[in-house]
Amino acid sequence: MADDRLPPSRPISRWLRLLRALFVLMAAGLLSFGLLGFVAVEQTAQPAFCGTCHNMVPYIQTWQASAHRDVACIECHYEPGSLETLEGKFKAITQVAKYITSTESKPYAEVADESCLRSGCHTVPALEGPIRFGRVSFEHRDHVLEVRRGRELQCTSCHSHILEGEHFTVSKTVCFTCHFKPEADGSLPEHADCMICHGPPEEEILVAGRSFRHRDFTDRGVRCQQCHTSVVKGRGEVSRERCHTCHEEEGHINRIGDVAFMHEQHVTNHKVECFQCHDEIRHGLLEHDPFESGRNDCRSCHDPDHDPFLALLDGKGAAGVPEMPSRMRQTMVDCLSCHTGHAGRSEVASEDDPFAGSHHGARNQAGEADCLHCHGTAFAGMLDRWQTTLTAQVERLRPLLEQVKAAAADEALAADWRDARRNLELVRRDPSHGAHNPAYSVAILENVAERIDRLSEALGLPAAGNAAAGLPVRSADGCTQTCHLGIEAAAETRMADGRAFPHRRHLLDGGLDCRSCHSVQEHGRPAFPRRECGGCHHEAAAEEDRACSSCHPVAAAMFAGEYQDFEPWPAVMEGLECADCHGEPPDLVRPDADSCEMCHDEGYGEILADWQQEISSSLARLRALLASPAAASAPAAARDRAEQVLRAIEADGSLGAHNSLLAGSMLSEAIDLLGG
Repeated sequence: MADDRLPPSRPISRWLRLLRALFVLMAAGLLSFGLLGFVAVEQTAQPAFCGTCHNMVPYIQTWQASAHRDVACIECHYEPGSLETLEGKFKAITQVAKYITSTESKPYAEVADESCLRSGCHTVPALEGPIRFGRVSFEHRDHVLEVRRGRELQCTSCHSHILEGEHFTVSKTVCFTCHFKPEADGSLPEHADCMICHGPPEEEILVAGRSFRHRDFTDRGVRCQQCHTSVVKGRGEVSRERCHTCHEEEGHINRIGDVAFMHEQHVTNHKVECFQCHDEIRHGLLEHDPFESGRNDCRSCHDPDHDPFLALLDGKGAAGVPEMPSRMRQTMVDCLSCHTGHAGRSEVASEDDPFAGSHHGARNQAGEADCLHCHGTAFAGMLDRWQTTLTAQVERLRPLLEQVKAAAADEALAADWRDARRNLELVRRDPSHGAHNPAYSVAILENVAERIDRLSEALGLPAAGNAAAGLPVRSADGCTQTCHLGIEAAAETRMADGRAFPHRRHLLDGGLDCRSCHSVQEHGRPAFPRRECGGCHHEAAAEEDRACSSCHPVAAAMFAGEYQDFEPWPAVMEGLECADCHGEPPDLVRPDADSCEMCHDEGYGEILADWQQEISSSLARLRALLASPAAASAPAAARDRAEQVLRAIEADGSLGAHNSLLAGSMLSEAIDLLGG
């Protein structure tokens, strides 16, 4: 029987083989394309590829030197996530295309906060707590997690690439833009306070060659701004012209006054560097002019070439006297730091007054209150002593200069006389009476006196030498040319034990220098124990210089039985002299109990010991009462009286040996006043 099956179609078989081959080829092509694409994507994501464009080279170099050098570019520039990575790749390709077509020459990128906070990088808890940024204590939470001045900041608001040679770091000028950009009324914002960012330096620093401790002033409540007045320069203005560097649409530029919108678009939504819009604000120890500060512009009214007080502050203007800027000038203290008005305001006297029309019709005075506010009570009386001494010198030299006025007609002497008059007027016309720069004022007056004496000698006048002879004492270390000017004229200076010390007798009459008694290195501390003062005093030739009461007034009064307004008691050793017990200078002794028996019966020394033990116990009781809470609530007059007794008994130093009855009576009164 015939086979009725049909043979397979040859054309269909060929098509199937072709389809299989085509599928294999397509699969191989897709696989190859995928592999090539993966390799391409992987390779183009490497920092080395980013650096193949020459305009990326500086960025790559700074990245290699940064703390992020082990982090690939895409870890920051692509946000976490697959879609975000594709978006980042597309933007990167777009920038490459723009670069090739010359439609954009500078690379631009935005790094999202999510990239910084991705797993394995930074975390929010890790940003908690203060960190040190130079001298600044910085809190991330206050800046990133909270709204600042109505602006929501990003990481890249501070961490940016605006510093040449540094990658993704913080420029302090970014901080200054926020912290020191004035408000609409021109005032600085609240967070411009120094203490918010950094406290005063703890270590000693050198200012104009001298050691300076900030704590000495800040602990007394002195604000930083009283010295650091010119630490901010610039207002961070935004000029309309800058908008055109990015925007062409006038509609965008017209919104420049909408501050909230501008910051939302440029700071919150996009990464735009502050200084692409704002002028730079500088902050720090900038070049300082005390007459032109952020709160004060004295030069607008006062000409330093003519106004004596500005010339004195600068330490300039006197003929033949080296320049000597004042300490205030060197330490960047401006006019308003002293002229606060705490010492009152003086009304302008008349229309002829050079200050008429300024200072709103009055001017702030500077007085001792301003000195003590910064320098403490140790400076009490110093300003008055400066002004009194310098004013007296000016008034003394004026008639002496008038006596040599004939020199003005002599061609050889005229220049000397004119310079002397000019220098004297520089100090005389200073409204602070030389206090703006006492050291320079002293140097000027010394120069004037030298010229007067030189002219007196040239004219053959008998007063030659008188001008210089009456000048204030000049110490070898400058003590009396600055702080302690005129100390020799002070009536008396109280020492730690309450005794009066006559500087005049030591400096003028005795010809001693400050360092003869004081340590220069330890600023005024006694150079030796007080008991060694006798090395000079007990050797004095004049009998009156050896009078014990001149140095020991309290002991002399107690010995006599009469001390100030306390109830008097008869002198127990009436008729005796100090030398009878203490010996003659220079062989002085401090008598002990055995010494008493040289004049008194045997056993008298025990009586003296009993006196001193009783007085010593009462002294200890009085000290304890004064330190007790009860004394703090006692009437002020009672406490003052008790302290007066304590100082007197301590200054007497004999523990009752000079007059035990008077000492005991005084102590009993003091103890009773304090309720003891």
